[in-house]
Amino acid sequence: MKILVTGGLGFIGSRVVLQLLKRDISVIVADLDINKNKDRLENDIKKIGKDKNLLRYEQLDITDIQNVEKIFQKYDLDSVINLAYGIGAICEENPLLASKINIVGTTSIFEMIVKYKIRRLVFASSETVYGANQEFFGNKAVTENDFAGIDNHFFTYGVMKLLNEFMAEKYIKKHGCSIAYTRPSVVFGYGRQNTALNWAEDFAAKPALDKTANLPFSKNNKDNWIYVEDCAEQLVRLALKDKLNYSCFNTGSETLDGHQLEKTVKKIIPNANLVFDENIKSTPLIDDQNDERIRKEIDFNPRSFEDGVKCLIDDVRENN
Repeated sequence: MKILVTGGLGFIGSRVVLQLLKRDISVIVADLDINKNKDRLENDIKKIGKDKNLLRYEQLDITDIQNVEKIFQKYDLDSVINLAYGIGAICEENPLLASKINIVGTTSIFEMIVKYKIRRLVFASSETVYGANQEFFGNKAVTENDFAGIDNHFFTYGVMKLLNEFMAEKYIKKHGCSIAYTRPSVVFGYGRQNTALNWAEDFAAKPALDKTANLPFSKNNKDNWIYVEDCAEQLVRLALKDKLNYSCFNTGSETLDGHQLEKTVKKIIPNANLVFDENIKSTPLIDDQNDERIRKEIDFNPRSFEDGVKCLIDDVRENN
């Protein structure tokens, strides 16, 4: 079995690759810059005692459909996990470029799935498809069937992800493709730097290095968090499962406010210094996802927030 992971050297993608290698599955790692983070990935492969010969690297410009198709022609692929995407800052600052990557590029992958009869496509959407913050939905945990009207969408990134979802459903209905997508909440872990959510590493990484963590929200702000390795495991299990009952999945997994976040970090690092911005009452994200669907679908429960924080701190100390 061979699985293509686009964006395979990224924050989530590299974890997906490791989870596949742990299962002795051959992986094609495709990324725009195949040297970026390559050494780190291969070091992680050594740590888990796996043979890097199961791995192949391919340079991928997802905006170039000929480049995309060459990879599909070259390998007999079982499944694709697509994580090649332009993140939030690009979407807001350069929406034309972001559209080429996120809309045209993702649609190119859909086309390849049909043309080369790929068994399963899995991709990461985002909780930003829900648009508004929690106030729009009230106090309930948001389900996969909830939707905020167009006036309540704050992020260009979220609008693009929403279009990807609509396109996926179109390909499922028109071509009979097997496609699944997740809506990750705040994905935290080591390696989150240089993204719009670098605070999803800093909140624990800075204290682990005896530095102050400055956070762009108040202590009363609530967010839903999932550890990066659990986010990756969900994607892998969706790719490998024989038959899926749904296409769309919330990821969960734990909701907490700034007070609880600080308490958790200080339980592990008693002298941790977290500074909250009380002028920013909340992040423009939903507070709580109902993740019952994915837990049942793949028979997997993500670790607790506290256990994820411990893993993050261990990674930071090991690599610094």
